[in-house]
Amino acid sequence: MKGLGIRRRSLLASMLAVGMPAGCASGPGRMGSSPLVAPCRDLFLFGLPVLEMARARDRTMGPRPNVFRHVRRLASASSRLVTTPNSDTLYSSAWIDLRDGAVEISVPATDGRYFSLALLDMFSNNFHVFSGRATVGQGHRFVLLPPDATPRQGQVRAPSWWVWVQARTLVLNDHDLANAHAVQDGLRIAGPSGGSTRQAVGRELPAHAQLADILRLLETDAPPTPEDGVFVTSWTSSALSSSAFTTPDPLLTRAAEEGVNAARVAIERVVDDAEAVGGWIYPRPSIGNFGADYLYRASIATWGLGALPASEAMYMRASGMQANATFDGSRSYRLLFPAGSAPPVEAFWSISLYEALPGGELFFFDNPLQRFAIGDRTEGLRLSPGGALEIIIAPDDPGEAMRPNWLPCPRGPFALIMRAYRPAAALVLGNYRLPPIESA
Repeated sequence: MKGLGIRRRSLLASMLAVGMPAGCASGPGRMGSSPLVAPCRDLFLFGLPVLEMARARDRTMGPRPNVFRHVRRLASASSRLVTTPNSDTLYSSAWIDLRDGAVEISVPATDGRYFSLALLDMFSNNFHVFSGRATVGQGHRFVLLPPDATPRQGQVRAPSWWVWVQARTLVLNDHDLANAHAVQDGLRIAGPSGGSTRQAVGRELPAHAQLADILRLLETDAPPTPEDGVFVTSWTSSALSSSAFTTPDPLLTRAAEEGVNAARVAIERVVDDAEAVGGWIYPRPSIGNFGADYLYRASIATWGLGALPASEAMYMRASGMQANATFDGSRSYRLLFPAGSAPPVEAFWSISLYEALPGGELFFFDNPLQRFAIGDRTEGLRLSPGGALEIIIAPDDPGEAMRPNWLPCPRGPFALIMRAYRPAAALVLGNYRLPPIESA
């Protein structure tokens, strides 16, 4: 949900899984007295991903761009910086500055290990994902070009001048960390070192200042595309500009506040309007490559910035049995996969359990097994004589016979998230559905 160093609220943080209509949530006539309210709302919905990407860049880039930074440990109960962490992969991240020209990125051989390298533009779209499906785990290099260049074979043109590169490297178990580190160490970036200057953006700013930041970023780092023209007309025809928002009059200040509030209400409604299928909330097919679905794109930027497209990974959240898609940890539950009905994936799947904090954040919690997820790589899983897999979710040890299949939960509220990497077509298209979580 998530990217390096980004702390998010959670309910959809995890989820990446909600349906919503494209475009706006309501018409201008219902937005307040000023005709500028709706354009401010539309500008915020459109530009929020760019703002969140710029904030992520400020927090995670390090001293300079065009250099990979690596997370060397799997998340644990002490990992409290990023909500909804995963305990499957290590992350490597680089911010690429293409203003001085193209760079070459080298990826090492992975020897069959799951690995993906996602390139995100400043609108948070995955415009290219390198994975084992295409490379068969072999080492390769490619040239990443700036937006004004013409690509040739072996080259990828970026839609924006800044690109966020996120690599995910699977870790089989604690003894496998050194091997995963070797994959990370094989990542290289060659070419211009990039500029040291970039526009810093604040977080707790008034609405008009956030809109000013968005417009500056749209003018410099992430110009809208011709396909965005109809929606962009909403605020350009109103002559809204970064300079106007920098020193706004009272009328524009009020319109900015009302517009941003309306946009945030629309984003919050994404959670309220979520529909579960068989006890699970599924992502939309457009996740990670949003097209003109600006509201959906804004919601994912708020709660799960950097989500992969559904063709590479799917994230499903159990809808829960109480408020905020959570479960009551004083009770026991089970997840039963009949023989031959495990999630259909080409890479791997896992189900993670998170303690739900009062503010909505989801984190792993300390438990006797130090087990935070169960999946197809969990050692010692026991199947029934008929081949069924039963996962026990409970606060207390179920005993020796079922302990290998036990996913410990806290006695308070908790949430469950299923991750499926390189999902098969049946899962992507909705022909396969996860079994429901049942009371034990």
